[in-house]
Amino acid sequence: MPELLPGHCIDTNALIDLWRRVYPPDVFKGLWEKIEGQVEEGFLIAPKEVLSELEQQDDELLRWAKLHRKMFKALDADQQRHVAEILERFPDLVDPNKVTPDADPFVIALAMSQGWKVITSEAPSRGGRPKIPNVCSSFGIGCLSLLEFFREKNWEF
Repeated sequence: MPELLPGHCIDTNALIDLWRRVYPPDVFKGLWEKIEGQVEEGFLIAPKEVLSELEQQDDELLRWAKLHRKMFKALDADQQRHVAEILERFPDLVDPNKVTPDADPFVIALAMSQGWKVITSEAPSRGGRPKIPNVCSSFGIGCLSLLEFFREKNWEF
């Protein structure tokens, strides 16, 4: 059942871009205060598979993620049904040769189960393997870049 207050489900690449590539917390302290506020209020979540992907690199982002473990949600029956539906329609969304589980279908399924939007740094695919924005569009799920998320929240820095 969708939540009454809108929130967002964030993909691994968006967290990596936030921390490592574009908006590091030592420079963008105000942004990170707002991000952490969203996490604490329960309006910024991710599936546990995102945490598993972050565990591939032992760094400050992983330590931050472990301090904010409550944002990482376990798979439930509703999400499991959505994952099956997503992979039935988009079997190429995941890389079958990948050693660790691919979080993408779980990110989308969690957003579907909450009635929330996805935040990702992926651009839509123009052919080949589908990307998160392609799948979200097909299922009618909102999909935002980081900048679009900041604008939606009316955050100014």
